[in-house]
Amino acid sequence: MGGVVRIVLIVLILVLVAAGASYFLVPPVASRSQTLQVEAPSTTVLARLASTPVGATVVEGVTVAEAASVEGDTVTAPVTYADGATGRVVYTVSPDGEGSRVQVKLEQDLGPNPLDRFAVLTGGDVAPLIEPAAAAITADLGALPNATFEGLQYQVVEITARPFFYVENCSDASADSITSIIQQAVVAIPPVMRQRNLTPSGPLMAVEPRVVSGQYCYQVGYPFTGRAPGALLIGKTGQTPGGQALRVVYTGTEENVLAEVYDRMDALLGAAHLDNPATTDDDWTTYEVYNDDPAQEGGSRNREIFYVVQGDISALQRILPPSEAVAPAPAQPAEAAPAAETPATPAEPAPATP
Repeated sequence: MGGVVRIVLIVLILVLVAAGASYFLVPPVASRSQTLQVEAPSTTVLARLASTPVGATVVEGVTVAEAASVEGDTVTAPVTYADGATGRVVYTVSPDGEGSRVQVKLEQDLGPNPLDRFAVLTGGDVAPLIEPAAAAITADLGALPNATFEGLQYQVVEITARPFFYVENCSDASADSITSIIQQAVVAIPPVMRQRNLTPSGPLMAVEPRVVSGQYCYQVGYPFTGRAPGALLIGKTGQTPGGQALRVVYTGTEENVLAEVYDRMDALLGAAHLDNPATTDDDWTTYEVYNDDPAQEGGSRNREIFYVVQGDISALQRILPPSEAVAPAPAQPAEAAPAAETPATPAEPAPATP
């Protein structure tokens, strides 16, 4: 009988020693993780997660408390829980074909109470949060364009608004449709401007402020000098966009401009959390300036594309710093363009200090 008691005591002592060792050796953190798939490239996904704003909600009851840090393919952001507890959300991003695989881990720091340490095994308050957190992150990353901003070169410039004569039209996103509208504008707009004594002060421009019923709606025309006319049967007058802008010089065809510029810029804006109009003053306005004959087959080969800035672009500049300024070639006016009377000049923006 005495031997049995000794064995029980030894076992009990070993259990207590093991429990004590676990208390001091096991990290006092409850955590749970889940892996998800995203169609966007890993560079875009990693950049968006790394630029998550302080105060953003990971999932209800979990808020980003400090700016995230990045080490390799891992993003770590301190978070606070609804009950005041602290912890981290950790994202590990890896390529998965043309998309990405993201492991999401929620961590919660545990207190000194030994009973709290059992949450290391059970997941504690974190366990029921990981699934809705993964769902929310999947939805957020799923809105990213399936594109990368790698290879994009842009400058930050200041542009001055100028008087603008234009006509409005809409088209689908096909290169043929867009080129057709520009070709018609080159022929139709100059005579109307001459009739109203309006002198072009720059190359043809296409401002794209909105999408209507899935179509791109343009304001196509020329900046001008001269007294703005009153009532117009054909065309309208207004102002070209002005303010701080992102400028890209593009020398390809209309067929490739979406992939080469717009998809990449959309990926960069998404990565910097600037793709949501609710976080900025208004939608971003884009426009193109054609510094050669925009009516040629395949469209302009020498254009500048501008994104008029809304909101703070510091995160965007950290993700992809601006490149050295690239000047377009001197404008070559089309034969039928009004610039034949007044030589067209390239757009006037000057590089701004980021």
